[in-house]
Amino acid sequence: MLKNTKIHYFYYAAKYSSFSKAAEFMQVSQPSVSSKIIALEKEIGIKLFERDKHGVHLTKKGAVLYGEVEKAIKSFENIELGIKRIKGKALIKIATQPRLYEKYLEPKLTKEFLSEFFMQISTGELTTIKNWMDSGEVDVVITEGIFNDHPVFEYAVELDNLKFYWAKKTNTEFTPPIPTFVHSDIWNHWHDLSQCMPEGADYKQIMIIDTPDFSSKLIQRGIGIGLLPEQMILKNENLEKCEGPTSGTVDGPIAVYINRDKAAELDECDIVNRIMS
Repeated sequence: MLKNTKIHYFYYAAKYSSFSKAAEFMQVSQPSVSSKIIALEKEIGIKLFERDKHGVHLTKKGAVLYGEVEKAIKSFENIELGIKRIKGKALIKIATQPRLYEKYLEPKLTKEFLSEFFMQISTGELTTIKNWMDSGEVDVVITEGIFNDHPVFEYAVELDNLKFYWAKKTNTEFTPPIPTFVHSDIWNHWHDLSQCMPEGADYKQIMIIDTPDFSSKLIQRGIGIGLLPEQMILKNENLEKCEGPTSGTVDGPIAVYINRDKAAELDECDIVNRIMS
C-alpha cells in the first residue's frame, strides 16, 4: 500500500545504484522505475541521478535527498508493520540470491502461504547478502555458502546440495595456461583453492569471485573457465561443460539461516519448515 510512491522508487534506485535492481526488488518493470524517477525530478526541479554506460549514480543534491528519504522510508516500514500486525500477519524479511529465489522460494509463495505471512523478500548476490546478515536487516536467509560461526545468524537446515561443474563459452578453445575463475574461501565457501590450483597445472588464477552469477557473465564473454551449478550451464546456450583443474563435481550446499534475535518468533510461525516442505 505504501510502497508505490515516487519516493520509494527513488530510494531503492539510489540504494542499489541501479534502476533494474530497484525494479527487481519492488517487483515492477525497469521502465516503470525510470519513468517514476523522471517524473519526480521534473516535479521537484532537481536532477537526482547521473546516467552513464556504467549505470546510475546520485548527484550531490540527490545524495542529500537520499539521506532524508531514508528516514522517511523507515517510518513507512513501521507504519506497514503496524498495519500488518493489526491484521494479524507476521512480518518476515527473507533474503536470497535471484536464482535461488526462483528455485526454492517462489514456488512456495501460494495464495494460502501469503495469506498467513507478510513477506518482504530481497534478492542480491553473496556480497550483498553477507552485508544484510552482518547488519541484521533480514530474518531468514537462503544462500549458498556456510556461515556456521556468524554472530547474528544461526544455521537452521541444509535445503539442498547442488553439483558444480567447470564451464566455458560454447565452442571456445584456450591455449594453456587457461584463465580460471574460482570461489574464494573468505566466505567459508565449499570450494578449496588448494585443490583448484594444483602445482604445474595448465591453469592460472586471474580472479577470485564469490558469486556464480558474476562468473557466468565472464565465462560467456570467453574470458576463461569457472565453476557453475549444472542448472546454470544447461539453461544457457552460450555455456558448456569442460575439463577443469579438479576432476568430478564440486558440492555446493544451499542452507537456511535465521536471525538469532527473531528465532523464537520464527519458530512460532514455523517458517523454516514451511520453506522446506
